[in-house]
Amino acid sequence: MAAMAALFLIVGIVYYVLLSKVLVHEVDEALEKYEKQVHKYVSKNDSLPIFKNFEEVQVAYHVTDRYREKEISQAVIYNHDDRKAETFRQIVFSQRVNGVWYEVTVAKPLEGTKLLTRTLVYSTLVILLLMIGISVLLNRLILKRLWNPFYVSMNEMKGFKLGNQKEHVLPQTDIEEFAMMNDILSQAINGAKDEYRILKEFTENASHEIQTPLAIIRSKLDLIIQDESLSEGQSESLKSAFNAVSRLSKLNQSLLLLAKIENQQFTLVELINLKDKVEEKLRQFNEFWAGNHIRINVDLNSAGIMANPELIDILLNNLLSNAGRHNTEGGEIWINLTAGKLEIANTAKEESLDTKRLFGRFYKESQHSKSNGLGLSIVKQICDHSGLSVKYVFADQQHIFTFEWTV
Repeated sequence: MAAMAALFLIVGIVYYVLLSKVLVHEVDEALEKYEKQVHKYVSKNDSLPIFKNFEEVQVAYHVTDRYREKEISQAVIYNHDDRKAETFRQIVFSQRVNGVWYEVTVAKPLEGTKLLTRTLVYSTLVILLLMIGISVLLNRLILKRLWNPFYVSMNEMKGFKLGNQKEHVLPQTDIEEFAMMNDILSQAINGAKDEYRILKEFTENASHEIQTPLAIIRSKLDLIIQDESLSEGQSESLKSAFNAVSRLSKLNQSLLLLAKIENQQFTLVELINLKDKVEEKLRQFNEFWAGNHIRINVDLNSAGIMANPELIDILLNNLLSNAGRHNTEGGEIWINLTAGKLEIANTAKEESLDTKRLFGRFYKESQHSKSNGLGLSIVKQICDHSGLSVKYVFADQQHIFTFEWTV
């Protein structure tokens, strides 16, 4: 729209300048006709014509001693009748009468020309503006109707999400190009849904199937470790294998949980008393924290949240477990709860976490960490699923996680 306005302004200025030049050229041609009439009158009558013979034209005669070349120019002349200075276009030429040279000046006012120019320009621009406005309005109405199937299809695609049970129906249209586009989009949607379903089933089945042999291996290793006939080296090797299997089992459970969250399998949503939930978790973790001489600072106020109870339970478990495991000996944990906001902070063993990779899968603060690197990724997935925003900052040698939601 701005480009059209600028173009319209430029065209108007150019049109005004060209029209002015054309009309001035017409005035110049009229002045040259007056010159010819003067020459013709003098040749017939051997005298200069009388001023009253020329309408709207001012004529002046001055005796001169020499011939002067014809010259057309613009001049400002005072109009005694209107008592104001006006712009004239004048021609100055020489005329010999009875052996005497006269300098003849014929001046024609440009006020009428300027008025005509402005009138023509304004009229033309108004007509063009009306035509453009009507054209734009008609185009909008027509194009809006023509493109309506396209925008409906795009809105459907915006709402498309793998795992969403909503049926996406693209509009029927008689426009061949849009009908072809809808066919291609429908094929892509159905193909993506089929592939997603297959991958989902594979992930769930694989995770469940892996859990059984892992449990058997852990059980067998546990029995073998208790055998007193084992040498110290064999016992250490078996313990190492047992720990590795335990980590693998936890990793599998975490990946299965992530898959379930992404697949929207936690559909139950209810109002949760978050204060009671946090107090319950404090009682569960109290012995673990006391064993590590970690002091707890709690400020809990009534707060509720609409979410899945199982996911909120997992969220608090991960956060409070991390606050203890990544704390210093004799460190502190701060838990503050208000309506719509939960803040959990703990003294830090190390420096700030990498905020760009913090919630990514398999992120670890150190390569030698025993964590599988999925805890905070699960936290982020739960927040996204439950409508919470999560923010991490590192200040005063503390890891601080803040969660906010709409009350």
